[in-house]
Amino acid sequence: MSKTMEPTSKLPTPDLRKGIKAYFQDVIREMHKVVWPSRADTIRFTIMVILVCVIFIMYLWLFGLLVEFVFNFLIGA
Repeated sequence: MSKTMEPTSKLPTPDLRKGIKAYFQDVIREMHKVVWPSRADTIRFTIMVILVCVIFIMYLWLFGLLVEFVFNFLIGA
């Protein structure tokens, strides 16, 4: 009693028998389907990432100062 196993996912898998050339042709074909963000979106997202990084750096710096102050207070330096 052997049952054939049905694939559980419908994701496409690369056919390795076609070779490396076909693989790169598939990659190029898929890259043409990508919807790239506009220049304005890219600039807006870049500014957002930089601001979040600056805020996180300031948070860590202030937290470090607070820990240093508490540590110095506890050891009586």
